[in-house]
Amino acid sequence: MQHPSQPAVYADSHGNRPPALVIANPQAGRRRTGRELEAIVARLRAAVGPVDIVPTHRRGDAEAQAARAVEERRQLVVCVGGDGTVSEVVNGLLGDGDTALAAADGLPHLGIVATGTGCDIGRGLGIEPGVAAHVDAIAHGSIRTLDVGWARFAGPSGRPMRRLWLNVLSAGIGGYVDEYVAQAPVALPGMLAYAQATLRAIAHCDRKPLRCRVTLADGSVRERTLHAYAVAICNGTTFGAGMRIAPMARPDDGLLDVVFIETPSKLHLIRRLRTLYFGEHLREPGVSHIRCHNLALTPIQSSAATRLFPLDIDGEAFGDVPLTAGLMPRSLRVCAPATGR
Repeated sequence: MQHPSQPAVYADSHGNRPPALVIANPQAGRRRTGRELEAIVARLRAAVGPVDIVPTHRRGDAEAQAARAVEERRQLVVCVGGDGTVSEVVNGLLGDGDTALAAADGLPHLGIVATGTGCDIGRGLGIEPGVAAHVDAIAHGSIRTLDVGWARFAGPSGRPMRRLWLNVLSAGIGGYVDEYVAQAPVALPGMLAYAQATLRAIAHCDRKPLRCRVTLADGSVRERTLHAYAVAICNGTTFGAGMRIAPMARPDDGLLDVVFIETPSKLHLIRRLRTLYFGEHLREPGVSHIRCHNLALTPIQSSAATRLFPLDIDGEAFGDVPLTAGLMPRSLRVCAPATGR
């Protein structure tokens, strides 16, 4: 841990290792990140020393720049943006990590300055809201080695896709939420934007019959049929700007916490939506929870619908079922608040 009075310098004095790389999404937080970026970078430079800055312009830019940072042997990559941008950076850092053991020791540390609409990844690490707290975690905090999720699923036109994720992968209602958040008024705060988007998604999404196969924490394999509105596969504790979907989840325990929402009706789900913010939904009828190593969801009924049970991966819309998901244990080093601070 760095002493609070001295910046953590992420470049050696002989020029053998390049400085920290800041990957910034100016569009994050309803374009607020772009307006505040100069001040954020100035604070980072004061905290960690020299930095290089790369803004993103389109989906995929953050992933490409993170992959380049690995090749350049950067010691630190800082993501300034929302959870979707963080997820892109994770994919760039780990590459094809779901098919081979990721070497966390050889990767840059990941620092997060959460400036997006949801900011659930930073929240799950215990970082207080605001740029100052996030920069402090990078400069004076501790390094946590986290599990990283992987997923294979049906992408556009049904073609197979692969994606890594850090926080929550949700299917069903969550897959519609992103669209409605993007349509929310710019002035609407993140929590309210997600709340109204969730209500609209509940109204739009129907329960779907799915075959679910899991490998449980004890190694046994179970199968069951679901009639679910949503399935949340969790490495982190919250999504949707603070909804405590899996308060028991730990991002470094090697297990997924999966929450199935098979409530009796949409009306019941809407009436009890507030329970999500307090983690009390797990006591509701039709809501269940398991801990597992991996999970597969397969639709039982064939359908011509273009969105059968759509996926949300770390706050971004990605594909549909069939889905297989699991974890790469302790694969990524992330800057987090110092213990006891």
